[in-house]
Amino acid sequence: MTTIALLALSVIASEQRVWVDSADRVFRDTEGRNLIMHGVNVVYKVAPYIPDVQVFEAQDSLSAKDIADLKAWGFNMVRLGVMWEAVETAPGVYNQTYLNEIDSLITKLGEAGIVTLVDAHQDIMSRLVCGEGMPNFYAK
Repeated sequence: MTTIALLALSVIASEQRVWVDSADRVFRDTEGRNLIMHGVNVVYKVAPYIPDVQVFEAQDSLSAKDIADLKAWGFNMVRLGVMWEAVETAPGVYNQTYLNEIDSLITKLGEAGIVTLVDAHQDIMSRLVCGEGMPNFYAK
């Protein structure tokens, strides 16, 4: 993976945390067991930079129905894109509403036993060069 990714330590139903063992490069639980993750990619690259969490829509949502379906299908991880241009809307100005929505979504996933890998997503730097990720005011 070429993007920087951080493991969001989502709380699983049993209150365990998942972490990456840097020596072995594997996911582990608090018991030290290797975890095999089965997941999907959820990166919403345009405003509002987060999937619809209220209404199920086959292509663009991560609603309660989507989460229940993922769990029923055996998924235990979501790679969730968090877009810098949505987080920082002007130099030093942070969108707390967006961050709260991301936090709420990660919590809902965790309550369903689905771990979230937070992906600080960027492709080809910024929209100024036909990519996305870095806010235009920094890319200039």
